Amino acid sequence: MNRLANEFTAAQRRVFDRYTNFLGSLQPTFNSIPVAFERRRNSGHQLAVLAKDSRLKNAPFNTRYLQELWGRTEEAKRLCSTYVEDLATFARESLETTRRTSRNEPVGQVDFRLYSLSRSPTWKLFPPKDVRDLVHELFLRFDELKAAIQQLKYTITELYVESFGLKSVFTRAMDHRTCNCHPQPTVAEELFRENNTAPVWDLAYSSRDAVVRAAEYKADIAVLFDGFASVNSQMGLFIEEMYQRIEGAINELLRAKSVSRLGELNFKLGATIEGANECMAMMDHVESWLRK
Repeated sequence: MNRLANEFTAAQRRVFDRYTNFLGSLQPTFNSIPVAFERRRNSGHQLAVLAKDSRLKNAPFNTRYLQELWGRTEEAKRLCSTYVEDLATFARESLETTRRTSRNEPVGQVDFRLYSLSRSPTWKLFPPKDVRDLVHELFLRFDELKAAIQQLKYTITELYVESFGLKSVFTRAMDHRTCNCHPQPTVAEELFRENNTAPVWDLAYSSRDAVVRAAEYKADIAVLFDGFASVNSQMGLFIEEMYQRIEGAINELLRAKSVSRLGELNFKLGATIEGANECMAMMDHVESWLRK
């Protein structure tokens, strides 16, 4: 199995969870900014305004994507487990048929009803008429799995790209002035001056001073953005590896459809199982990591 399969750690999971929590806290934090502006105006300062940024609207969607990622991965794992089992059973039964006949037995002369897959209650297209139809059914099932993994790839990529936009929105807002007559305090500093506007965040601050807290808060979030980008990038590579394994298995099944002898079919099925088992092991690893 690829070395990437063993690289996800508890520390990376904490980054994943903290980033999810941060996204969930963004809207309440931004809702407090007008309160901070009004507080400054009531103190005799010129009212400041923070221009709206449409990228902030992505935060709730990204939060939901992250919260649902385990469920989507679990569903992909379920498909993978089911279809790998179908494949393994089919390959085992093909070997048993070969032992009763011959490696040179023409595939077209093998009774497809010898395979338990022929008794499946559901079909992706139509009920089989021969062994090649059964192989095609396996191909369609693994193609469905590939689509599920591809959706995971898309989600991870979207989260990666949008994290940079959210980082820009957050940084600009926290550094924005809170009145039009003075450059200080910044939004972050003013938010921390009162408990009712202070961002809710899991950080042990070194001081009760608003300026210190604001600086530590911004620094921690900056590190979090970088950490999430790193974890997300690794997840993207990991899922790409899974995708390549399944694509390789699918290509072997396509080749298996065109073989003429049982011995050739067994060889192609063996190559398919190898890639499918690697994908299953990787899927199990990432699903377990997300489930903790």
